[in-house]
Amino acid sequence: MDVNFYPSHAKSFRRAGLARAALYASVVDGKLYTTAQIAKELGIANSTAWERTKRGPFPLTWEALRKPGKRRK
Repeated sequence: MDVNFYPSHAKSFRRAGLARAALYASVVDGKLYTTAQIAKELGIANSTAWERTKRGPFPLTWEALRKPGKRRK
């Protein structure tokens, strides 16, 4: 049984990937960045970058994202 994808599927996979990335993107200093790009820029884990983008302050700035948040108990 041949399970190769049809050539037309590649375009739909790319569109789905771009749409999914847009869902997880944040605007920092007026530019759109994904969580992975923010994490790479700050040198932190993706989960940490996600937490920092959720907490604000909004609009997001690089200076605010560099500050560590309060620790939870």
